[in-house]
Amino acid sequence: MTAYRGGEQGQVAVYAVLLFPVLMLVLALVLAVGTIEGLRTRLRAQLDMAALVAPQALDPDPLAAGEPPRLDVAEAERLAREYLARNLAATGDVLVGSPDEIAAGAQVAVSNEPGRDPITGASNSAPTVSIQIAVPARIPLLGLAGIAPVVTITIDGSAAART
Repeated sequence: MTAYRGGEQGQVAVYAVLLFPVLMLVLALVLAVGTIEGLRTRLRAQLDMAALVAPQALDPDPLAAGEPPRLDVAEAERLAREYLARNLAATGDVLVGSPDEIAAGAQVAVSNEPGRDPITGASNSAPTVSIQIAVPARIPLLGLAGIAPVVTITIDGSAAART
């Protein structure tokens, strides 16, 4: 038989009461980081698709003359913003701004000359479209941790025209 220890009665309950909020906070932060990373992955795919669509705005005159391909700068930028806005609309209600506002605020650089990409810094040898977006997103679980529930996710990407 075990001896009764009167001074230790209820200690587990005290530990549980003290540790439960800490464990719930850690769980909320883990879920919030997972939500942010999932959103970042979706945004990266949406930006990459917009960057891949924009180089379709090839200027037909240089191609007809047998010259290297060139992009119609205005059309490539319009395609990138339009496609980006359409894709962002599928993200749902986590975006703080409208998809059109976010796409309009995106930095789009169209380069027809070889050199360094102004957004990504990568070397390019073909006509390239680069996009950088800053997307404010609402992550409600961050509020449980006392952190502002709105985070801004910045992503960039580029695609080159190939013929």
